[in-house]
Amino acid sequence: MTSMFVNAAWAPQMAVPATVIYKDPPPLAQVDAKKVARALLTEQSYKCLTLLLGKESAWNAAAENPSSSASGIGQLLDSTYRNLGMKKSKDSVPQLVATLAYIGRKYGSGGSCAAWDHFKKHQWY
Repeated sequence: MTSMFVNAAWAPQMAVPATVIYKDPPPLAQVDAKKVARALLTEQSYKCLTLLLGKESAWNAAAENPSSSASGIGQLLDSTYRNLGMKKSKDSVPQLVATLAYIGRKYGSGGSCAAWDHFKKHQWY
């Protein structure tokens, strides 16, 4: 038996795909990873991430380590992407997402500042 008190506004609504909401979104390659990071992080966390990634790759999505599989802005290894369940990308925003996921798993609530502190002591994070 259905209740006569069910209000249509309370009923779950189907999600609208982003392509409908945002007509002609910019290609991912055109989105600035620094702006995304600034929007996602606190000012202090963003500052620490900027210092860290400045040392790792200078925010260069094409940066590669000649002695390992580390690449991109976060200089993540191929195995790190696999462990995160993520695909390696040449674009900076997916690299940023993977880097933040790695930092979150490894440093927890300490985030990018804990990663930066570790980097200063060991030259890796």
